[in-house]
Amino acid sequence: MPPVTRSHKSRIPKAPDPEPTLPETLDGQKSKLPPELLRNIVEEVALSIPDAKSRNHALYILLLTSRDLHREARRILYRDITFVNKTPVAGQIANALHAGAAKYVRSLRVQHFDLQKGRRNNAKTHFYHLPLNRMNGLQSLELWGKWMSDASAIADFLITSIPVNSLLKFQVVLPMSNPLLRFLQQQNRIQFLSVQSLQINLTTASLSSRQLMPNLKRIKLLITSDNDGFQELIEERPITVFHLGSLLGLPTCWSTFAPRLQALDVSTSIVGVPKFQEFIEIFSTTAVNLRVLACFKVVSWSGALPRTMPAGYSALSNLRHLEALSVSFDAASNGQLNVMTIPDVVGPPTQLKSIFVTQRANQVIADELLRDSESGWTSVQREGMMKEDWFEIHLRKLGLAYGDE
Repeated sequence: MPPVTRSHKSRIPKAPDPEPTLPETLDGQKSKLPPELLRNIVEEVALSIPDAKSRNHALYILLLTSRDLHREARRILYRDITFVNKTPVAGQIANALHAGAAKYVRSLRVQHFDLQKGRRNNAKTHFYHLPLNRMNGLQSLELWGKWMSDASAIADFLITSIPVNSLLKFQVVLPMSNPLLRFLQQQNRIQFLSVQSLQINLTTASLSSRQLMPNLKRIKLLITSDNDGFQELIEERPITVFHLGSLLGLPTCWSTFAPRLQALDVSTSIVGVPKFQEFIEIFSTTAVNLRVLACFKVVSWSGALPRTMPAGYSALSNLRHLEALSVSFDAASNGQLNVMTIPDVVGPPTQLKSIFVTQRANQVIADELLRDSESGWTSVQREGMMKEDWFEIHLRKLGLAYGDE
């Protein structure tokens, strides 16, 4: 059964008593349903409600219905947690986790992250108060907050709090530093790593060690500021999915690194009209094995959105394995791209099945072109869908969403 999609705005209801008095069933009889069926029922309820707040409310109701449903609903309710540091709801989550729900946590996202302890009367609303060492099922940890340059205190805290070799996914608003390396040396199962950059003074001997994250397959960097460190990091690791936040200086080893990539995300980068064709040429001649490509945003600072797909994208026809492509346009004035002109320009990649297009002048418009073997290309509006969501969907379809198992 696939994991329940989690919203970053999710809120967890007030935790139930750890030992509630519950009927076996609504009529007081013992349940005759096998545990596997009960689990499937609760999973289906959760999957059928896309809104996180409504989903959590439904799970909370199930949790109070019977002892059997309580067990399964509680497991899913606390499986994927968004902990907003120093808020009242954070204290409710902390109470539930300390009362036994910590064992259910598989994914923990912390917003407004810091290690300040605060006053005694509100200590339980702080991240450092969570029972991290009891989260034996924890696989994903995301720490989002203000930029912090010194990782020493954070690394020391994580080393003593996170179970060894538990994480598959780790994201943090920090540069990769020697203190952070000490923590990562204890997490050899990591498949997806997201950091801001690589510090210049990194110990390259540690980076090149085959014992450091030997299963790393997906990496996300805001910038590649240290070319030597980047080459050491990627050299001995099976990385096939790469997110790069800025195109201001591709790594010098790009021509040897790019051919191994199956998915590339540069969608947060912004490129002016005069430069976009240069980057299209680079990607189409080096990352020749791509199956998913999320392109940068092309911006016309003074002009209008193009009416037809710019011819410079025709170089993408070299990507013979490409199955999913996203493109994005931004302009200062009105105009609208005719999305049906895109397939003719992109050319004949026989595997291409999805093209996601966002364009913005006065408002954001999102469309997805889908190809059917019989009817050809059709356009579907995707109101509210973000490029990040589209990218993740296709990574999952192709088995490339490492760290989200």
